[in-house]
Amino acid sequence: MSDNIEPKLLDHSYDGIQEYDNPLPGWWSAGFWATIIFAFAYVGLSPLLGSTPDQKYRAALADYTSKRARREIADAANVSEAILERGMHDPKVVDKGASIFAARCVACHTEDGHGLIGPNLTDLYQLHGSTRMDIFTTIRGGVAGTPMLAWGEQMPPTDVVAVATFAASLRGKNVPGKPPQGQPVEAFK
Repeated sequence: MSDNIEPKLLDHSYDGIQEYDNPLPGWWSAGFWATIIFAFAYVGLSPLLGSTPDQKYRAALADYTSKRARREIADAANVSEAILERGMHDPKVVDKGASIFAARCVACHTEDGHGLIGPNLTDLYQLHGSTRMDIFTTIRGGVAGTPMLAWGEQMPPTDVVAVATFAASLRGKNVPGKPPQGQPVEAFK
């Protein structure tokens, strides 16, 4: 190109300022149009080339669900009513459960277990079942539709056992608090 080419002024002006007609470089325009064409081709051909993100998500979710089910079966096989009962008479297990309870459960059940958002754990009523294993299952798996989390996904099984043991040890202390919820049950011995 020659240096003598005068830039073309556009016919309009804004506030007395005139604009030059400076088109984008050809390589930039070509790259812009190439990305648009690539995007349409990608969207149109991606289902033919392999799995979509939705399919990958569904496969990963199915894999997680199957592993979770196997883990829950294994965890439940290692815990029994007798193990939880023995834990209630072991001060180390109860103390460990009390410290975990203080760190994770007091927001809903308060420090002494008399209930706030969650039920009163000290009365002789239980919402979900009636045994220590029912308490363990509730803590491990949570309760759908309530604020009760599935702590088994966030804590190791030994910690879930310790918290279940501590929660079971609260039954029958009858600390005044939230009114009874659930079915009447016997105190644990």
